Amino acid sequence: MKKIIITIMTLSIVALLSGCGAKFDDKQTINVYTRDTESGTREAFFSGIGFGDAAEDDSLLVSSKTVVSGNSDMVNKVLADEYGIGYISLSSLSGSGLVGLNYEGVEATEANVLNNTYGLKRPFNYISRESGDYASTEVESIVLAIIAYMNTQEGKAIIIENGGIVNVSASDSRWSDIASEYSVCANDNSAVNVNVGGSTSVEKIAKAITADFKGKCGNFNPLHNHAGSSAAFKGTQNPEYKDAAATYMDLGFASRSFKDTETGVEGTYGQICWDAVVAVINESNTVIDNVTAEELKNIFNGTHTTWIEAE
Repeated sequence: MKKIIITIMTLSIVALLSGCGAKFDDKQTINVYTRDTESGTREAFFSGIGFGDAAEDDSLLVSSKTVVSGNSDMVNKVLADEYGIGYISLSSLSGSGLVGLNYEGVEATEANVLNNTYGLKRPFNYISRESGDYASTEVESIVLAIIAYMNTQEGKAIIIENGGIVNVSASDSRWSDIASEYSVCANDNSAVNVNVGGSTSVEKIAKAITADFKGKCGNFNPLHNHAGSSAAFKGTQNPEYKDAAATYMDLGFASRSFKDTETGVEGTYGQICWDAVVAVINESNTVIDNVTAEELKNIFNGTHTTWIEAE
C-alpha cells in the first residue's frame, strides 16, 4: 500500500511540475521594450515595418513602453520578462537566450539577409573626418588604413566572426597586398590615439577590427566611445559637435543609413557589411513564432495589448 501511495504522489508531483513549466498566460499584457531615438537599431526596425515616424517620436508608441539603452540592456530586460517583446541586432541574438521571431514567414539568418528574402535588414556604415581635419597626419593615415583593412580578406573575416554579414570573394585583397600603400603602419604609433565610436550595434565589430589591426599598424591606441548611430556623424563632421571633447571622434559607425541631414564629404563614408534586426521574445512565450509588419506595428503602438491578440 505504501509503495502505491508513494508512486501516485510522485506521478502527481511530476505532472504538476510539467504543467507549471509549460504554462504561458496569453491573456497577460504585452510588455513593450524599445531603444532610444538615437539608436540606429530603432530606426531600422520601425522603418522596416512601415512605422518610420516612430523612429524619432516616442509619443507614437504604447505609453507603457520601456526605453532601454542598448542591445545588451534590451537582452537583459526581455530575458527577465516572460511577457516582454523587443528587438535587437541579429549579431546579438546568438547566445542571448532569447527567441528570435520569423518576420513575414522568413527566418532571420545570414543567408536570408544576403539573398534579400529577410525584410528587416540594414547596413552597417562608417564615416570619418574630412581630410585635414584630424589631430595629426598620422591619425588621418591610420584611419584610412583601418578603412582599407576592413575591405581585405582578413578584415572581412573579422567582421563575419563578430556578427556582420558580408560577401567574401577570392579576388578580395589581402592586407599584405596593400600594406605598402599605408607607410604609416611601418612606424611606431604607440603614442597615437585614434578615437572610434558611434553605434552600439557595430561596437563589437569596431573593437575587434581595431584590436586586430593595431598590431599591423604600429600599435596605435584605439579609444572607443559608442553611444549610438547618431553620434557617428555628429562626432566626425557635424560642425556643432565634431570638435567638442565629449563627442569628438576620428572614425564613427552607424547601424543604419545616414540621414539626409547627415551628408558627409564624398570619400569619407561607406558600408562595411549588412546586419538584420530581429523581434525577440522570452523563451517562455509559446504563443508566437512569426510576426508580420502589421502585427509588430499593432503591438508597438498599443493596438494589441495582450498576447492573445498577437497570436
